[in-house]
Amino acid sequence: MKPEHHAIVDDLIALLTKTLDRPQAVSAETALIGDLGLESIQVIEYLCEVEDHFDLAIDEDTLADVNTVGDLAGVVGRLLDR
Repeated sequence: MKPEHHAIVDDLIALLTKTLDRPQAVSAETALIGDLGLESIQVIEYLCEVEDHFDLAIDEDTLADVNTVGDLAGVVGRLLDR
């Protein structure tokens, strides 16, 4: 059974807080780069953690439309549906 959207968001936030240099408030609406100021290497490390955690692979084309934690949760949910 696939996790619900809010459970995926919670997992993504937990993984993201490990990546951040300093504590920050994060929600589904938080922009990964715009709001959190992640460097490109941090984004790559975070996405690797997400892929490992959910045991899936996210292709680059899919990531083109991902801006927020909620966007990423939608992608993860679709991939888990397959």
